[in-house]
Amino acid sequence: MADLGQQLRDYLARHQAPGPPAAGPQQQEEKEEEAAAGGAGGWPGWGWPWAAETEPCLPGLSRWQRLAAAGLCALLAALCFGLAALYAPLLLLRARKFALLWSLGSLCALAAAALLRGPALLRRPGRGSALYAAALCWTLYAALGLRSAPLTALGAAAQLGAAAAALLDALPGGAAGLRRLAGLGGAALRRRVLPL
Repeated sequence: MADLGQQLRDYLARHQAPGPPAAGPQQQEEKEEEAAAGGAGGWPGWGWPWAAETEPCLPGLSRWQRLAAAGLCALLAALCFGLAALYAPLLLLRARKFALLWSLGSLCALAAAALLRGPALLRRPGRGSALYAAALCWTLYAALGLRSAPLTALGAAAQLGAAAAALLDALPGGAAGLRRLAGLGGAALRRRVLPL
């Protein structure tokens, strides 16, 4: 028996290539599908967001595994948001549970976006995004760690304010652009002539 093990090791040492290991049949099929679909970018005429990155997030996953994981995270986010909506009428009685479900839904939605966008999502977050992430972490800590309903409600309020700040940060022009749009809308409403 010991001789059989030694023979196996000798055989593997002789027939192992000095370069990187050969791709398995599943990896070979994925490479052929990718080449048929228009190169490393994915579908013809449309590039995957992580295709141009040199260090993609989770490099061991194929694009289909990323899509499946992002879909699973999106489904979990929808489930958490739906359960949080069921607790909305009981918001005063079950504020901690509502905030916990809403925060977990937000976390799953951010994970789905991070799986699709790769590390580009985390490279230069804006001030609003950083505030939202901090408020999200505080809400989860207050709900799970401290188990305090008032601190969880405070974290949820901060989360809503930070979400508004992140939305303003994401708009072209930021707050100044929003003020300009509001001014244009107000001027259009003032000049509008109502038909009799």
